[in-house]
Amino acid sequence: MRNDVLEYIGLDLENIPKKLLQKSQIHLNSYTGSNTYKVYDYISVHDLEILITPLDRTAELKDRYKLSKPLYEYLTTDDRKIKEIFVNVLESASVYEIKKLETLQEKLNKKIPDLVKYDKNYLWQIYYSEEEKKYFMLFPANEGETSVLFYIIKKKLEKEDTKIFVPISRLDYSESILSLEEINDIENYIWLFTNEWPNIYEVCKNELYITGKTKINNIFDSYYRNIYKSKEKAKEFYMLLKALFILTTETNYRYTFKPYVNNLGELELKYENININASNLSDFVDNQTERKKSNIKRLQEEIIEKEKILNELKEYIKKQNEIYLMQEKQIAMFLQCKKSFFKKISYFFKSKKFVIPKINEKVEKEEIKENDIEIHVSGSYTIKELINISEEESKVNIKVRNLRADIKQMQLKKENLARKIKNASEYIKEIEKHKKSIFEFWRFSNKDELPALEEGNVEEEKTEKILGSFNLEQDFEILGSKVDLIQRKELSKNELDIIYASQFCLDAINNLEDDKIIDKTLIKLKEKITKKENELEDLLKDYTKINTLKNKEHREVKRDEIKILNISQNTTKEEFKETMKLCKKVLENAYKKTTSIAQMPIYIEIKEDKKIKNGKYIIGNINPSKVIEEIEKDTDKKDSREINLYKIELNAKRNVIYYSNIIYFENQNNTLPIGMDLSTKVLVKIEDNDIEKNSKSKCKEEKKMVEEINLLEKIDNFNYRIKTIKIK
Repeated sequence: MRNDVLEYIGLDLENIPKKLLQKSQIHLNSYTGSNTYKVYDYISVHDLEILITPLDRTAELKDRYKLSKPLYEYLTTDDRKIKEIFVNVLESASVYEIKKLETLQEKLNKKIPDLVKYDKNYLWQIYYSEEEKKYFMLFPANEGETSVLFYIIKKKLEKEDTKIFVPISRLDYSESILSLEEINDIENYIWLFTNEWPNIYEVCKNELYITGKTKINNIFDSYYRNIYKSKEKAKEFYMLLKALFILTTETNYRYTFKPYVNNLGELELKYENININASNLSDFVDNQTERKKSNIKRLQEEIIEKEKILNELKEYIKKQNEIYLMQEKQIAMFLQCKKSFFKKISYFFKSKKFVIPKINEKVEKEEIKENDIEIHVSGSYTIKELINISEEESKVNIKVRNLRADIKQMQLKKENLARKIKNASEYIKEIEKHKKSIFEFWRFSNKDELPALEEGNVEEEKTEKILGSFNLEQDFEILGSKVDLIQRKELSKNELDIIYASQFCLDAINNLEDDKIIDKTLIKLKEKITKKENELEDLLKDYTKINTLKNKEHREVKRDEIKILNISQNTTKEEFKETMKLCKKVLENAYKKTTSIAQMPIYIEIKEDKKIKNGKYIIGNINPSKVIEEIEKDTDKKDSREINLYKIELNAKRNVIYYSNIIYFENQNNTLPIGMDLSTKVLVKIEDNDIEKNSKSKCKEEKKMVEEINLLEKIDNFNYRIKTIKIK
């Protein structure tokens, strides 16, 4: 028996204190709440009744309650089986675990965890009886962790009452702040905007905590925590979410609101670059309604213009058809007469030259006008009015798009007919050219082949599709597969080797004239050199080892920067410098071979001691979270509350090398999986516009380019911190 536990909690089994022998009936309610803990509160240990059940907490509640007995029965019974259950529970307890619980509750009495829930909160199997208006613990004896029971007993034996902060199992919200229906709605609303279910807790009956995780800009993971201590503020947030939910769904997602975390760690929503909250929702609705009204007016004017252009094109094409039919008729007549001697003579003497009507070549071209719409908010609009005006705008937009498509089709038809008329004219000119004498016409019409131009079709220019607006979460796998295939095809083995090795000596390649950087790089590489095993063993190891990548096995050898650069402990600075010159030359040739296949951003860290220089190679990252991870590996920056990044936009024609699978492994056995499964890094050369955009100018225009993103990060059970990412 664990006498150390009994001694620590102050319990003598031969002399049970009266506090533990009190008898009171506890009724089990028909609990309808879910198994999750939604309600947290501080409750008095002295008022807490203890029931012990031989089952574990995963058993049905009614079965646990049915087999449970009050604590005093376990302490006073002569029943051997019941005594054995209590002895087993005691044997599983430890003084160390009880002390940990004491420390935990001391912290909880000073501060509620920022996200309410804490580790092992499930240990407190505490319920509330409506009949007795009392809390009771339904302790599961068949659990591995039993120290919580003896912690409660210890606190019951103390003179001073202790309050513990615990979840109340299967208890529904008191609805003192929001109704159950409103809380359920909030869960649905937040899921729509974040694609994650929130946790909503009622704390101490008068505080509502809404917590959870979300992705900011579809990239950064962040917690959030909204606390409401009054009905008014909670209702405000509820109504805001409801309004934006209705606006999103009723407009068929023409409005999409993205989550962000403010500087207090609270979840808010934004539309494009406009942060939406309860105070500016009305202005937002007014502004958007006025914008749509103005846009509808502009589109309706465009419809009038487009209809006019379309009618002109139809009239023009009608005249073109008339001309072409006359030309066709003349050519058909010539071809028919060509078949016999008399008809040829008849055509020569009797055929009349067709009079081709002239048409007005001036047909207005379609122009899509981009108008800046100046908004003057004149009144207050409702969400319903904005939805209606959005629907109207959508219908007008569809009409405009259809008109544009019709005009484009007519313009294509016009061009095709113009080409046909031109070809027919050339054909007729050739016939007329030989009608100067009957003998010349005779020879010409007897030819087997007559000169004629083929009819040409004007087709829309087709361009290869590339990824449009790049989404890291959705498009990365597609991008990885495409670029890996391209680089396998375009880059030689030597180029792939140098690209891989350049990761470890890029500073030296960029600064060939700086002896300090050359020395520093060489020293770092020499530190990597280790004694080689037997060459035969190495060979067997390399070519028989099975590696796993992307859940697929392969038998490829990983590239080795030391072998590629031919570095040894005897390599001199001069030799290494020459190697770096060759590497730079190879890298420059390889760099010209591949371009970005998507309009996408890459990110790099802003280093105070290093400036971005034109013409220098840098390693950026498609995923900014990976850049942050690298920064935080630095012990000096681990606890930094602010991180500065550069964002460089890659257009679809910019040269770039992706660190795809082929960069890291050779592929002699053709077993290497396709993709970017080892890295999200890219190699780019800095251009003038990168420097101009990211210059450290203090002008107002420069400051507007800085995007600030707040993230709520977990430090421990009790503390979270706001970290700000600044992207220039």
